[in-house]
Amino acid sequence: MTKTNYFTRTRYFTGAAIACAVLLPLLAKAQEPSAGEIQKATILAVVKNLKENHVHPKPIDDNFSKTIWKKFLEGLDPNKDVFLKSDFEDLKQYQLTVDEALNEGNAVFFNAAFERYQQRLHAAAEGYQKVLSTPFDFTLKESVQLYGKLRDYASTETELQNVWRQRAKYLVLRKMMELDKTKMNSPELEKQARTKIERWLSNSFKNLTGPTAQSERFSQFLSTVTLQVEPHTQYIAPVQLKMIDASMAKRFYGIGLELQEKEGDVFVKTVRPGGMAMRSGKIEANDRIVSISNTAGEMVDVVGMSGVEVGGMIRGDKDTRVSLGLMTANGTLKTVSLMRAEINEEETKAKSAIIEKNGKKIGYLFLREFYVDVNNPKGAHAAIDFRAELLKLKEAKVAGVVVDLRDNPGGSLDEVVDIAGFFLGAGPKVLVKEVNALFTPTTTEPALYTGPLVVMMNEHSASASEIFAAAIQDHKRGLIIGAPASFGKGTAQPTLPMGKMGDRKKGIPNISYGSLRISQFQFYRVTGASTQSKGVLSDIVLPGKLAYLESREKYRDAALAWDSISPAAYQPVRAVASWNKMKNLGRAAVGQINIFKNIDEKSKLLAEEQLKSVSLNPAEFVKQQQVLLNYTKQIDAASQLPANRRLKVLATPNGGTAVKDWYAKWTKELSTDIYIDKSIDIINSVMTVK
Repeated sequence: MTKTNYFTRTRYFTGAAIACAVLLPLLAKAQEPSAGEIQKATILAVVKNLKENHVHPKPIDDNFSKTIWKKFLEGLDPNKDVFLKSDFEDLKQYQLTVDEALNEGNAVFFNAAFERYQQRLHAAAEGYQKVLSTPFDFTLKESVQLYGKLRDYASTETELQNVWRQRAKYLVLRKMMELDKTKMNSPELEKQARTKIERWLSNSFKNLTGPTAQSERFSQFLSTVTLQVEPHTQYIAPVQLKMIDASMAKRFYGIGLELQEKEGDVFVKTVRPGGMAMRSGKIEANDRIVSISNTAGEMVDVVGMSGVEVGGMIRGDKDTRVSLGLMTANGTLKTVSLMRAEINEEETKAKSAIIEKNGKKIGYLFLREFYVDVNNPKGAHAAIDFRAELLKLKEAKVAGVVVDLRDNPGGSLDEVVDIAGFFLGAGPKVLVKEVNALFTPTTTEPALYTGPLVVMMNEHSASASEIFAAAIQDHKRGLIIGAPASFGKGTAQPTLPMGKMGDRKKGIPNISYGSLRISQFQFYRVTGASTQSKGVLSDIVLPGKLAYLESREKYRDAALAWDSISPAAYQPVRAVASWNKMKNLGRAAVGQINIFKNIDEKSKLLAEEQLKSVSLNPAEFVKQQQVLLNYTKQIDAASQLPANRRLKVLATPNGGTAVKDWYAKWTKELSTDIYIDKSIDIINSVMTVK
């Protein structure tokens, strides 16, 4: 197999942009620049990149100014327990001047907002300490709305004090439930929980008002600017870069999580295969990280911390334990304790199995992401590994192939184009637009597999996953099944360093302004339609538990709109009539399955339940949490096949992996998956269609 490299010139272009746009010569002076000079230079470098290198630059005008003004203040106080409405009025003088300030490198709005924020934080710290100094009255009939978007800011000091009391009361109830939900009326348990929450909040306020607070909030301000251009463009501060470099220089161990910052919180973006988190089955994408154990084993609030800082706390020495406090996407709370360990690389790679049903053998291929080792030509390549697994299935003479891309966040363009070529043969697979150019990655080799094909996806199948699914669908090569639509991320982001080059001979060091992860490329289907925002629509919809969580791209602030360009010259594999026949047969094979209707109904109820106000009565609080947990359990149970209908899953040929514990566990999990079962039914139903 000849490896393609469609981004060779793109990487060169990116390097040229770095050298010309943001690494500026340093004047021959040895004195260190002031904090104000660094702020100005950093703002100017970010703005310059956004204007010159973003695939869809946004005008930095009064509308943009109003958005940044609002989003930054809201991002500082997402729980609406720090600012008063009057603070917004006092800072309104900057509402229409943020755009001019950005273009001039002026941080006047940031500095004014930060000063007011610090004042309010000190007041909030004292307020929380006061309300947590005495026992709570749980006989009061009251509730609290947890979602800041559904509440307004307090108008008066008295209202704000009540916000502190209710939120502290909720936090104590939550901690009591974590400690022992069978003793919710115990004064001793209440005191224990109250002490822990007081210590937790005290540490949080120290973090938010400490020596690094201003630089951290400045990074947040710049991230607010970049994320309002488009949600995948993000500023990375120098201190975060240093932490990343340090983690790479020393061998650290973790639990296998990829993190994402969103509106001041840190979420689990991806649970990586081969890690302890995935092996445990206790952590999922979209779980919000609330707290992490420190070296003394105490749970520390992560509020105000960046994703890099949170990641640094999760990593540590091998065979040491770390505990995470998590808020699930459905609103339930959990604490997960895991041992740090090395990622099992074998588990992270493409893998396959054979599923027997109704006398037919169907090949199953799973790919967690389109991975590539860009620094090592002989390193890991998803396409090479995928090809090896596909050849195993061909050797076993399978009657059809299912490719599972559920929860696959994407990855390398080179790899996905090659993998699509295994099923489509020569020709274009995707169109790629950059700032001033358009190119069409193609493959030249014939298809490796031409038999029946089904592709599974869900709402978290993104980017390169969508390129693959769209190529298969547009060429009418196979059926796409699963969620109504995939995630909807049609962009790619290189990381551009920013700063000034020093002079080693004169003893002048380089100065870093951080880096910018910027959307410099946009993908389009061969039809010319974008995958952005809309995603890829399934040919056959099988509802899942993610349907009502609003986690897709289109729900994000500043998400790029769908658009289209001229199509590529391509030839579909099937005629329209044959394609429609396949879809109709596949839909008939699924039929009116009540179990999927039940999953959909329970998912909707779960989403509605988590938006309700939370009771601050111990018994009602536990009851509400149990309702959320029960819905989750019902959905999970409905997604599993009963014991008498489990699938027969076999190892692929040359299966040295078949004897490995992780492989045996993986194939056992496949045997219970109702979505895989329906995929097998669908592929069996369309085998005769040419």
